[in-house]
Amino acid sequence: MKQPMSNTLSPFDAKIHRMGRLSTVIVWVFFLLVPAAVCTVFHLKVDLALTFKAAAPIMLIFAITGVCEKLSMSPIIGPGAVYLASSTGNIQNMKLPAALNAMNIMECEEGSEKGRVVSIIAVAASSFVTTLIVFCGMLFLAPLMTPLLTNPVVAPAFDNMFPALVGPMVIPVVLKNIKVAALPVALAIVFAVALGSVYSSIQSILMVVVILLSLGVYRVAYKKKGK
Repeated sequence: MKQPMSNTLSPFDAKIHRMGRLSTVIVWVFFLLVPAAVCTVFHLKVDLALTFKAAAPIMLIFAITGVCEKLSMSPIIGPGAVYLASSTGNIQNMKLPAALNAMNIMECEEGSEKGRVVSIIAVAASSFVTTLIVFCGMLFLAPLMTPLLTNPVVAPAFDNMFPALVGPMVIPVVLKNIKVAALPVALAIVFAVALGSVYSSIQSILMVVVILLSLGVYRVAYKKKGK
């Protein structure tokens, strides 16, 4: 007779969640200190109704994107790396590729305990390196790079940097288990082709739709296979 699976977290995971929640609250406080300090020093009055009206659409989009990111990344790189990546930012461009590449180099299985530890180290290293590069670029390279980045011939390349990074990152994951990845990728392509230019404005909502549809189909397939 099979024993029921325990929902109790290991001491490592419990400590990770405790530190992650604490660090997230600290980051939120520091984020809010900047506008609060500006309003206090310059005696500015904030119209809360107008602020909420302007921020609500942005909050809705990024809230959906944020939830989808956390739900999709946590099983792969672990909660510790997700907490750290969420606090330091630039998840899709830097932190997630760094974690996936580190696990690939160390030959770790995604979601394993070793993989979660390697992901934390990779995301932390990426955060330090990114901060150092940005700081040095701000001091030394900004005057040199500004003419290049604003050049009308070169600018389109930088505008498409994110798709260029996502492609090489997604393809190995799709090929690793093409049966599982085929449905969500196909749904995303169908939505993109069918909606055209509208796709970019509602892609966060479509992300939720694709995830729910994929989970529903796989649940039905899993039950049929079990029978």
